[in-house]
Amino acid sequence: MRFAPPPSIRMADRSSGLNQVLARSFNERLIMSLLLQNDGMTRLQLGQASGLSAQTISVIVRALERDRLISKGEAVRGRIGPPTTPIRLNPDGAFSIGLHIGISVLEAALIDFVGTPLMLKSSPIGNFDAENILAGLSSLVVDMTEECGPVRKSGLTGIGITMPRNFDDPTLSDAVHDIDLEDEMRNRTGLEVFIQNDVTATAGAESMFGAARNLGDHLFFYLGRTIQPRLILGGRIYSGSIAVPHLKMQTAEFPDFNALKQAPDQVGPQMATWIRTCSEGLTRLILDFGKFASVPDVVISGPVRDDIADEIVRLTRDEITATKPETSIAASTLGPWALTIGAAALPFHTRFMADMLY
Repeated sequence: MRFAPPPSIRMADRSSGLNQVLARSFNERLIMSLLLQNDGMTRLQLGQASGLSAQTISVIVRALERDRLISKGEAVRGRIGPPTTPIRLNPDGAFSIGLHIGISVLEAALIDFVGTPLMLKSSPIGNFDAENILAGLSSLVVDMTEECGPVRKSGLTGIGITMPRNFDDPTLSDAVHDIDLEDEMRNRTGLEVFIQNDVTATAGAESMFGAARNLGDHLFFYLGRTIQPRLILGGRIYSGSIAVPHLKMQTAEFPDFNALKQAPDQVGPQMATWIRTCSEGLTRLILDFGKFASVPDVVISGPVRDDIADEIVRLTRDEITATKPETSIAASTLGPWALTIGAAALPFHTRFMADMLY
């Protein structure tokens, strides 16, 4: 199975645009990366941030506008000089489908060009074998393409697929990794397919669309059966083999982690225990990371609704403030479907955003 490279982020920080005709594709990606990080920029601001000439900016803006990837806002008047017109990414300029393979469920998300989820679906896997997985993923894609309408269907840029690095049961890992997902899903859907680890892709999506959109170096944590960290330094996402706390909470009333997303109110007192365990583990990891890297910001994500995520952030912030008051801690803005939205971000990153070397 061939994995896509981890999503690079903060690409537009590099003011290294080139004016040569042959570099036009990169320059377009650079401009779209800048627009993704900002709610609106004028041509002058785009030129200053990218280092591109005014003529090159005009050519790129016209091309992207022709392809409906960007749109112009209302002219800003009242300043010295002529009115200025902000340029933004067009939410309806492109669409993407994300698929996440979990232990017992398949999930799908359709997002627009600025990361807004338009459709969310899930389907139980049943028997965890190659054919069931492929059939389930294909069915979700068919459902979404039939329901999204002709405009969105024609604007689909690809399918992103994510999964855990390892499943708890080796037989589950074998069932997934023995499939050539890229070829199989491309042949079944006719769409380009991009594959990545689920937490890595989610960290990238958080930086494209979420709470880390305007952050530099930061830590990203995803809460599940373990606390899964990603370190983002210089626009690159790093993962490694480190000891992380396990967050086991499986009882008759709480059989699996799908309950966190689907019915958190039914988890009962187990939820309070899980929240405390998360906070304690996060505090330890943040302090440990601080011993070898100065990272001012932390983003926390998980399969939970906003109020639960906010409580985890509050408890963790209270613990961290005593020893590292300069650390900012925020909850993800991608919500409980973050892993699936992370998958949906993969085609956008690969096709439209500026790349970096790994």
